[in-house]
Parts: sequence; structure tokens; C-alpha cells
Amino acid sequence: MNIGNRIYYNHEGEILFQAGEIENGELRPVDEVVNYIDVDYGAVDYSTSQIISIDIETKQPVIQWFAPETAEEKRIRELEEDIELLKADAEIGGIL
Repeated sequence: MNIGNRIYYNHEGEILFQAGEIENGELRPVDEVVNYIDVDYGAVDYSTSQIISIDIETKQPVIQWFAPETAEEKRIRELEEDIELLKADAEIGGIL
């Protein structure tokens, strides 16, 4: 089922967020309640972590940490991507 865009707005009609259209999706609940919390500026280092959910009981963000990509890891990833592009190019060009 194709689902239309859900738009969240404030009491003045200002759009806060658009959920977007969904192709072949399931209906969104009509009685959905939207809550929010404010996280202080700078409280989360988004270069090494991300908020993955909110603890319903404590109303605090649940944070998942990750190690930032090192320069060497980035170079290896880029080289692997280049190799994949070269393979695809060779297949299209009939080399392989």
C-alpha cells in the first residue's frame, strides 16, 4: 500500500518534520502520540556517537558510541571502493 506524507507541525502551522511518502508500506497509526526531549547543545559528541533511542522511563537519550574512522581506514575503504569501480568499468567495457 502506498502511504502519503505525514507532516508534523506546531500550533502556529509551522512544519517541524515531514515523514515522507512510503511505497508498499504499512499504515501509520492514527492515534500516534509524539513526545520530545531537549538535549543540551554539546552534550553529545556526534562525531563519535549517535542517539539511537530514548529511554521511556528516564526520558534520557540512549547513546551508541563508535570509533571514528582513522586516516588509514579511510584510505583502505577508498581504495576498496576504487577497485570495485574499476571492476564494474572493466565488466561494462568487456575487459573481464
